[in-house]
Amino acid sequence: MTVQTISFRPDATTRRELDALASMRDVTVSDAIRQAVHEAYVREQYRQAAAEVREWRLDPAYAAELAAVREQMDDLRAW
Repeated sequence: MTVQTISFRPDATTRRELDALASMRDVTVSDAIRQAVHEAYVREQYRQAAAEVREWRLDPAYAAELAAVREQMDDLRAW
């Protein structure tokens, strides 16, 4: 992977928070930014997955399929 430089111009508050975050984590400012971006990405992935699950739960076809699978599982347990 090729490392790429990105320009970032924080305001005074953001810079103070970034310095504090880096200090709390005992990492460089660059590492703190990398970690923050990664954490935001992971949070977004979880948010999207949760939204998808909510949609599934409201979908009558999904509910019917789930009921059918449960019935099949109950039949298998009877064996």
